[in-house]
Amino acid sequence: MLENSLWLRYNPTKTIREVLTRIYECDAVEISDDERDLYASLKRHLTKKELKMVMMNEAGMSSDEIAAEVGIKVEDLKLAQHKAYRKVRQEKIRTEVRANKVKEEVIEEEE
Repeated sequence: MLENSLWLRYNPTKTIREVLTRIYECDAVEISDDERDLYASLKRHLTKKELKMVMMNEAGMSSDEIAAEVGIKVEDLKLAQHKAYRKVRQEKIRTEVRANKVKEEVIEEEE
C-alpha cells in the first residue's frame, strides 16, 4: 500500500480516505478506496510543501513543528494551510478521487 510514503511517516493512524471524507463532508463510499490513487491525486495537485502541511496538520502536529518542517514562518502558516486546503477542496481533485467509482458504475451499466 503506502508503506514508504510520507503519509504514513506523518500520519500513521488515519487513512487518506478518512481525511478526504471529513474534508468533503461526504460518506466514505463516495471516495475511492485505493489509497495509492488518492495519494497520487493529492501529490499531483499540491506542491510538496502543501502536501506536507496537510499531512502534518491532519496528524495533529503543532504549528511550530509544521512551520519548521516546511520552512515557513509560523505567522504565515495559517494562510498557507488555508490555500492548501482550498486546493484539496477544488472540484478537479474531488472529481478525481471519486472518478474510480463513477467509472465502475458506467461499466456496469453498459454490460
